[in-house]
Parts: sequence; structure tokens; C-alpha cells
Amino acid sequence: MRPGLTALGTCLGFAAALAAAALPGPAGAQAPQPTTSQEGAERPLPSQPDALVAYVTKALNDHDLPAFERLVNWTGTRAQRKRLTLYQIRSGFGRPIRQASLEPMPGDGLAEATSRGTLRANMPVTERLRVVFDEPPVEGDAPPASVFLVGREGGTYRIALLVPTGPPKGK
Repeated sequence: MRPGLTALGTCLGFAAALAAAALPGPAGAQAPQPTTSQEGAERPLPSQPDALVAYVTKALNDHDLPAFERLVNWTGTRAQRKRLTLYQIRSGFGRPIRQASLEPMPGDGLAEATSRGTLRANMPVTERLRVVFDEPPVEGDAPPASVFLVGREGGTYRIALLVPTGPPKGK
């Protein structure tokens, strides 16, 4: 093996460890093994608020990435955003959940994110699902949480994403 490759591997390993340490939650929650279960792919998408909370809670507890992939509306999502979204979802796997609840989306809830005109929600967002983890606060007094934008499509709940309004710059 060439000496430069060993140094590069050490640097990459250190960078990955640093990135994992910077994220909230236990280190084991950062890189779970993907589920091989087809259960998430077979479960119907939720159409009631309590069913959505149960669906997401079960998917997080079971490390069921296929269930999440079905729930997310990927329309208009670029590959990099999809990878980032799946990483953020996986970061919740294995973390103890204190509470999960569906709450109304404030009328101006997306105003800051969409104010520059470069992002928009890929479907109408009517609610948000807040999953609060049973862990010590990272900053301030609030415990760590994941918040999902939620809307309805075809009578079922879906997770909405912010997608670009146009092509990438320079293209």
C-alpha cells in the first residue's frame, strides 16, 4: 500500500468520526444498518393522525428505512437532497422517543425557508410531525427533536420536502 493512501484513509476516518461526534444522539444512532425487512414496503400509508404517529414511531424504532422511503414525497428532489434526507431520518433510528405528535403548521411556517424564492414545498403542507427524543438537551432547554413537514396526498399522509424552484445554478 502506498504511504499517501494510508494517510488519506486516516484523515477520512478522523473526519467521519468528527462528523459523527458533532451530531446529536448516541453514536450508534448515526450509522444503523439498513433494514432488510419488507414490512415497511407492505404497510399501507396512514390516513389518520394517530396512524401517522404510530407509523413513524414504529419505523424509527424498527430502523425501517423502506417505510420512510414510501412515506416521503420525493417529487422534485435531487439526489443530494435525497441522500441528506435519508441520513437525517436514519439519525433518529435507535433513539428513545419521549413523544411524537402531529401539530398544525403555522401559516408562516415556511416563510423563512421560501423567502429567497429558491425553495418551495413539493406538496401543500398542512401540519408538522414533531418527534421528541428522550435525551438530554443539546443546546438550551429543549430536548432533541426531529420535525417533519406533513401534507395529504390521495387521502394519505405524506412527508413533504423543500425542493428547488429551478435548475441548479450554472446549468
